[in-house]
Amino acid sequence: MSKHLGTIWNLDPHTAKKHELLRRYFVAWLPIMAKWNGRIVYIDGFAGPGRYSKGEDGSPVVVLKAARDHSYAIKSELVCLFVEDDLERCEHLKSVLGEMSETIPDRIKWQVFKGKFDEHLTKTFALIEAQKKNIAPTLVFIDPFGFSHTPFATISKILKNSRCEVLINFMYEEVNRFLSLEKLSNDYDVLFGTTEWRVLLDISEADQRKQAIHDIYLKQLRTAARYVHSFEMLNKGNSTDYFLFFATNNLKGLEKMKEAMWKVDDTGSFQFSDYHDARRLMSLFSDHPNLAPLREMIVSKFSGTRISINDLNDWVIAETPFLPKHLKRPVLAPMEEDGELSVIGAKPNRRRGTFSDGTILKFA
Repeated sequence: MSKHLGTIWNLDPHTAKKHELLRRYFVAWLPIMAKWNGRIVYIDGFAGPGRYSKGEDGSPVVVLKAARDHSYAIKSELVCLFVEDDLERCEHLKSVLGEMSETIPDRIKWQVFKGKFDEHLTKTFALIEAQKKNIAPTLVFIDPFGFSHTPFATISKILKNSRCEVLINFMYEEVNRFLSLEKLSNDYDVLFGTTEWRVLLDISEADQRKQAIHDIYLKQLRTAARYVHSFEMLNKGNSTDYFLFFATNNLKGLEKMKEAMWKVDDTGSFQFSDYHDARRLMSLFSDHPNLAPLREMIVSKFSGTRISINDLNDWVIAETPFLPKHLKRPVLAPMEEDGELSVIGAKPNRRRGTFSDGTILKFA
């Protein structure tokens, strides 16, 4: 199932935020990958027409401009592949990108493909495997208009390559709306990559079902990728439209995506609402996120144990909603002051309330 849109359409606020999240992560991802690799790849699986009704940039243009205007002197070759199945949108995208082609450096290559995302990706990976070549570091943006063209098997195949990452628009609203239609059962099996989703039919309470849908898909992604994190997008009615799932095998990638998510929503709730945005109802205290849950999680997990600050940083990135910047001065320093932790290994002349690399902590 998919939304019926024309060649171009209006840009919703949450779509603009989605593109901001993509841009912020891409800007962080590009120099890290370019430092160690001569070739890196970006794939937009549902590229769209490249422009919205009032001239706003679509995701292909957002990414190409971010690469072109990057402050880091990138010398690697960047290959951008844009896949679009609708012929009119495909031609419109070619026209839009053609207009800016003279401003794109030679090291940035781009190509538009007319076709279905899953078919194109399957052929691409089959060709690479047949040639026994290694896949270059790849970021795949999967942003469909519905849920029937994003088979989990294709996403899993992407993530089985350790240097590949995906940002997926999981169309929750459509998935939930048609969940009970028997004729779509096979489509759901393909979408989730499992029949476990059928337990959802027995959940009638709306919030419980939403969480269960989210958690089943997250669980599936974790069978293919080491780290998974999500961001919720709500529509003008303040109900969930979709979840953005990010999946990677790289802890640094997870950290950079979480940093991007915190920039888009500095409350730490990992969501954006068109309803709140239109009424400017975002938290008045968003510059000061509530870090009490992080302190509670640390006490629950590490009470009576020892751990290095480096391992604790990694744990915060991988297992909590928070970032390393939320850890040392905001949480650990007060815990040391209150006697909830002690430093049992540190560099000479360490100042109380500071935790440099290699510091060993013991929690009460």
